[in-house]
Amino acid sequence: MAAPPPGETYEFDHAHPHMFRANMGVIVAGLITSTGCLALRVYTKAYLLHKFGWDDVSIILAWVFSVGTQTCSIYGYEHGDMGIHIWNVTPATYVTYTKIILSAVVIYIPTLALAKISLIILYHRTLRQKRYQRWILYTLAFMISGYSFALIFAVLFGCQPVQRAWDPFVGGTCIDQYTLYIVLAVLNIISDVALILVPIPTVVGLHMPSIQKVGLLLMFMIGCATLVTSILRLLSLIPFLNSNDPTYDVGLPNLLINIEANFAIICTCLPFLRHFLRRHAPRLIGENSSLARRYINYTFTRGSTIQGRRKENLSQLQDEIEQAENGGNMHSAVRIVKKVQVEITTEDMPLEQEKEDMNQQKVVITTE
Repeated sequence: MAAPPPGETYEFDHAHPHMFRANMGVIVAGLITSTGCLALRVYTKAYLLHKFGWDDVSIILAWVFSVGTQTCSIYGYEHGDMGIHIWNVTPATYVTYTKIILSAVVIYIPTLALAKISLIILYHRTLRQKRYQRWILYTLAFMISGYSFALIFAVLFGCQPVQRAWDPFVGGTCIDQYTLYIVLAVLNIISDVALILVPIPTVVGLHMPSIQKVGLLLMFMIGCATLVTSILRLLSLIPFLNSNDPTYDVGLPNLLINIEANFAIICTCLPFLRHFLRRHAPRLIGENSSLARRYINYTFTRGSTIQGRRKENLSQLQDEIEQAENGGNMHSAVRIVKKVQVEITTEDMPLEQEKEDMNQQKVVITTE
């Protein structure tokens, strides 16, 4: 594909491609961890909470695309000369390389989009948003879906003829790939920041101690932890897209893509880890094993002690938010019973009426 630069020679031993071991290590460790986290989430939602929903379907699809993205990386190192200097790559292998990169991008875009949609559905169901917050979630879902479809369409059909998108030796023109990939990275960063900001007004308005609010915010932000990898990936793309040795320099962006593809699954599943541990290993999170039973008692001391029971089909996260929004009360209806001794004596009251009033020893006051 190119003559070696001064000081370099042809080297056709492809046994040690650039960043091969790092990428394979990330893929193996990431797939094991993300698959385990996804299985834990599905088990928790379907079996423990009986609340398997569209957010779970979305994250499962995201995992499928994540596996596809990393499969492209493995195939690229095996057959596409990824990690090999461009002057050691043949034209035929370079065509394979471009096809793999194109496939990885087309598969990678839905991975992030579906993970974000899953988080938006979770926000919409868990938080008691005001109307403007719901419209923000709708707008984010529309924006993420819209730019994801648009970018996939641009990657596949951005060249004339279309074949030039995967075969650089075909004559024709293409849209600026540099701009396309930068736009993808920037839009992902913007959507990550928006998803971090969305739950803040709701959590700040909850009736709970500040330390608990911080913990709840951190729980939500875990789902958007891909923001860091998105920024790093953007920084790695800029030199890669300007590189004269793309097959070699693709190693670092590819590594960050593999990390982000797994991170998108892991972080979206982590908020459900606490409920799993509450049921099966409460001591690991410092809770008594009695909390792992079907109902959990909450005790509040505000002049009196009120005990409520949490239904099994509510997640711990939903439960605590509902509790905080009700000012520490788990349920909208709490029965408070007061016994009042009434003693009435009068000289003018007839004997029969006096006996009747004296028999009314208890008055039950019920408030809801």
